[in-house]
Amino acid sequence: MSESARTSASEEGIWSPRYRSLTIGLILSVTLVAFLWLGVATVLPSVAGELDGLGLFGWAFTAFMLANIFGTVLAGQGADRTGPARPYLRAFLYFIVGCAVSAIAANWYVFLLGRTLQGAGVGGVLALAYLTVGRAYPDELRARMLALVASAWTLPALLGPAVAAAIAEASNWRVVFLVLVPLVPIGVVLALPALRKLGPPEVSAPDKRRIPFTLLLVVGAGAVLAGLEEHNLALTLPLVAVGAALALPMLRKLLPSGTLTVRRGMPAGMIVRGLVSTAYYGAESFFPLSMTQVLGLSTLESGLALSAGALTWVSGAWVQAKLDTRSGGQGRHSRVVAGFVLLLAGDALIAVSIGTELRSVALAVIGWAIAGFGMGLVYPAVTTIVLALAPKGQEGAASSNLQLSETLSVAVMTGLGTAVSAFGAAQSWGRHSALGIVFTITALAALLGIGAGLRTVVRGAPEADPAEEDTTTETDPLNKEAGRTV
Repeated sequence: MSESARTSASEEGIWSPRYRSLTIGLILSVTLVAFLWLGVATVLPSVAGELDGLGLFGWAFTAFMLANIFGTVLAGQGADRTGPARPYLRAFLYFIVGCAVSAIAANWYVFLLGRTLQGAGVGGVLALAYLTVGRAYPDELRARMLALVASAWTLPALLGPAVAAAIAEASNWRVVFLVLVPLVPIGVVLALPALRKLGPPEVSAPDKRRIPFTLLLVVGAGAVLAGLEEHNLALTLPLVAVGAALALPMLRKLLPSGTLTVRRGMPAGMIVRGLVSTAYYGAESFFPLSMTQVLGLSTLESGLALSAGALTWVSGAWVQAKLDTRSGGQGRHSRVVAGFVLLLAGDALIAVSIGTELRSVALAVIGWAIAGFGMGLVYPAVTTIVLALAPKGQEGAASSNLQLSETLSVAVMTGLGTAVSAFGAAQSWGRHSALGIVFTITALAALLGIGAGLRTVVRGAPEADPAEEDTTTETDPLNKEAGRTV
């Protein structure tokens, strides 16, 4: 991008006539799915209790995340082929049907089917939001726009958990899902024109193999997670072995070359996205359950506690955006490392407050708030790094890679957490002990993230403007970013 183009983009801003309709459409889309994300997390313990699903509680998140993986890749492929409008409509269709199925579910398995459809829809919506930021906004505006996308969680964070809890207590948890359905057409009508104007990329070469590869990855990951929950080793070992043998090769094909070995630069950024999601979303999956089952809070009180992390996440994202703008994009990797340090401290505080005899609500909420601020620093910084490096016309693949790393990591973490809880119940542990171990695992993910964050730049190389420099020697366009660094 030329210096004059940079100046023009910077002066226009994300609310200028050129970007205004697209900005509003993206924010409305994210706000809608955020209400589902935060509100449902609050009422899930009640749902599991009524539908006899506490033994498979983690699958409410695992099924959601595994479907999220497939929905993400499907949306990314569609956007690279035809533009974002058509996959956007398809994603919201999955969303609506999933909400309806969960609302009428008579047992936990039907409810999980609804969660699966919701996951496919939410994965598509979020992937399209991030790829559109990468495709439509210049690098100078991406950090600001990503911070605004993060701020779209503010209203859901303030009202979502509390409103969902209040609805569940005043009427029924089923209404929490039904109330979202009539809001979807409003968001679609407002967002769709801007997405249609964006159209398909000028250069597009989506790899058709990604969809079957992703399906095999989901099947393999599901087998691993099912095996972890089995008490019979004769079933556990084959399921885990076969699932891993199926999933790992597919993961290597789908993610940029060098991701699984944490190669410096872009591959390390993909690992960072997975680890930060494990440390935050993995903890979020079990936080409301810990608040109600261990610390004795009501559903409404648990929802308010959950809001603390979402609010500090938004604050952290705005701090990252301000620093990013002030430094011209320099120091993003340093903020990734700093954010992981905060996540480590926050998750560790939650583990102590839940898993020991301390049992402190105040300490748990403080820990969650610290973790949220760390997430706010890491998430937009690493997302900006990856999207800035996406080859032209391959923003959909880059965005789906980010979402793939995120959702698979969270699915594995929630499945592992469910397995730990089931093992603890079989060994007659207290619920607090098992949940304390779960939060310890998320803290370890944050610790690993510090090391991965240090590898998001090449040692001795300055942080470069990816729009001006391409050091890759790869020929595969989907993995081209593997050799580029920020």
